[in-house]
Amino acid sequence: MKTLLVLVLSCFMASSVFAVIDPDPDMLGIYFDMDAENNCMFVEANTPFFAFLILTNSTAPAINAYEFSFYNCVCTGLENNLFMMASNIAHGADVGGIDVGEHTAIEGAYIVGLAEAIPTTEATILHSWQYMLLAVLPVQMFIGPSPMPSLPGGLPVVQNAVGSILMTVGTSTGGPDFPVATLNTDCIVAIENVSWGDVKALYR
Repeated sequence: MKTLLVLVLSCFMASSVFAVIDPDPDMLGIYFDMDAENNCMFVEANTPFFAFLILTNSTAPAINAYEFSFYNCVCTGLENNLFMMASNIAHGADVGGIDVGEHTAIEGAYIVGLAEAIPTTEATILHSWQYMLLAVLPVQMFIGPSPMPSLPGGLPVVQNAVGSILMTVGTSTGGPDFPVATLNTDCIVAIENVSWGDVKALYR
C-alpha cells in the first residue's frame, strides 16, 4: 500500500513539473498555448495550429520592442511541408507595431517596434504564428539573437518600456543551440541557460 501511494504521488509530481511556467526571470520561448505551459505537441497533417512567442516572468513592467531570430528545423527536402499561414505582432494585445525583419516559414528575423507598450504578466505574448503541416513530420523550433543585435551576448533582446532600456533575455531551454519547442518528435526539457564553457565541460 505504501509503495502504491508513493507511485501515485510520484505521478502527480511528475505531471506538475511539466505544467508550470519557466520559473526563471526574463525567459523567451515558443509555446503552443497562451500560458507558456506546452512546448511539445503532436500535429496531424492539414490541421492549423498556433505557436506563441512568450516572455515569461519579465522583470520589466512593460515591453515596447523586441528582436530575435528563429529557425524551424525540418528534414532536408521536406521544408515545403511546413506552411506559415499568419504572423501576428503582439497577439492578443490591442497594439500596433512595425516589423522590419525578413522571414519565411523556416527561418528569419523579427525586429519589432510597438505603437503601444504591452504590460507584462507571468506569460507575456509578444508574437504568434499560425502554421499548418502538409504532412506529419518532426519539427524543432529554435530562437536566437537578431542578425544585427542591438546588444551583445548572442541572445534575443527586448526593450523595457519604462525608460526605453534594452535588455537581453534568455531562451527557455538554455540557449540558441537548443530547440525551445518541438512538433511530432521527442519533447525538450527546460534547463538553466548555459555558457559555452559549461557545454565544453560536459565533454572533458
